[in-house]
Amino acid sequence: MGDPEPKKSKVSMMLLSRSQTRSVAGIKSMSRMKVRRTSFGFAGVPGIRPMERTSQLGIEFKRPPLLYLNTYQLDPFVKFHIPTVKRATEELLDEYFTGHKYNVQESPATALRIAGELMRRIKAMPFNRYRIITVVTIGQKRSQSYNNAVTFLWDYERDNYVDVQREVTTAFVQVTTFGIYLD
Repeated sequence: MGDPEPKKSKVSMMLLSRSQTRSVAGIKSMSRMKVRRTSFGFAGVPGIRPMERTSQLGIEFKRPPLLYLNTYQLDPFVKFHIPTVKRATEELLDEYFTGHKYNVQESPATALRIAGELMRRIKAMPFNRYRIITVVTIGQKRSQSYNNAVTFLWDYERDNYVDVQREVTTAFVQVTTFGIYLD
């Protein structure tokens, strides 16, 4: 006769049934879980790698990290000289803006070119410890009014600005250059 099947105790049967139900329940709960999907950006596309977003102007005018040590200097050695900056701005506008015709595609590039070149020329001047900020606005002349406002903290003894405006038949340009003293 055949060997009878060994009898299992009730305790071992209960442990066996619990472990089986846990594994089955675990699979069911995993299938019901919501899996977080990746974004629809280009991160998952092979061959496309994310890169830092920097503009050419940001790279060109990037300064090395400054070490702030006490200088006990309250005034600049060479102050922001308005006639010199105004002359440089006038020369630049003679070079880039004479005969300009307003164009939606080309005028913003011209404004960037004027701002970059003016910043290069002014930074070559010997103004000590000044931050140079240049705002160039080119607009189409269509019988409209134009207001421009720039706000920041101002030290009336050391800070200064130059504002130059030009007009041609189809466009106007306003170039404002600020010299803000860093103490």
